[in-house]
Amino acid sequence: MLIGLHNLATHHTNLVTSFRIARETGYAGIEIGGPKLQRYLSQGFTLDSLRPLLKETPAIGLSYVQDIERQAPAEYAALLSECESVCALAERLDCPMVQLLTGPLDPSGSYKGLAGKPWPEMRRLTAKNLRALSEIGKAHRVKFYLEALTFTPLNRLDQQIELLEETACDNVGLVLDFYHLWDSGTTPDQIARMDQRSIFCVDFCDSLDPFGQTGDTAQRGRDVWTGGGRIPLKEWVDAVRATGFDGIWRCELLSPKYWELDPFTTARDLKSFLEYMLV
Repeated sequence: MLIGLHNLATHHTNLVTSFRIARETGYAGIEIGGPKLQRYLSQGFTLDSLRPLLKETPAIGLSYVQDIERQAPAEYAALLSECESVCALAERLDCPMVQLLTGPLDPSGSYKGLAGKPWPEMRRLTAKNLRALSEIGKAHRVKFYLEALTFTPLNRLDQQIELLEETACDNVGLVLDFYHLWDSGTTPDQIARMDQRSIFCVDFCDSLDPFGQTGDTAQRGRDVWTGGGRIPLKEWVDAVRATGFDGIWRCELLSPKYWELDPFTTARDLKSFLEYMLV
């Protein structure tokens, strides 16, 4: 079992500081946020300059490729190009996994995804795209963890499992994000029955929203300290462990309020709480 620091837990820090926090608070790995990495590179720094940091705290994930169900020719070509770019970065960072997001990430924009289509068609079209992304990942020795956002048409755990079955690619799996699963109506029993091979990592977090509410795009229900929300976290942690999963757990925090606290203390306390839950 490995506990990693999620990119969002130290949202307001730069990339180098995020690495320092992860190292000094005892995390075994770190998820690298794509925007932080791009800011770093845009100022003339190189990937090679990250080698000493990566040696001490390896990358466990790189975020993200969004709106994975794009179908229009230009949108589909852009999806493949974006995936190629992110996977190439991941390979150079010796990062084993890249995050995929269902869409639309921004429902107020022009892209509407597959909203309104029947589930069998949505599943077929999304699986087709995932198979194409899978080939890109294989070329770069990268796996993908899919995060189904609760406010998108494809959000339920049963849908995600069906999608993986239709995709049938061993380098495409799921991240079990407690917030999105809770808001999408997932129960611990559903999690406990999962095939552990489909779980690539777990995001340990909480929600203020009522069960199954499918929270809003602003994700205001996430603005809570982990353990202060509605999710029965111990029950959920035990459900994941009942699958036999013994891989990567990440401490996530998407909270504008708690982002204003000392990020070192935040990272330390989130890790301590997860370790307590895992006992």
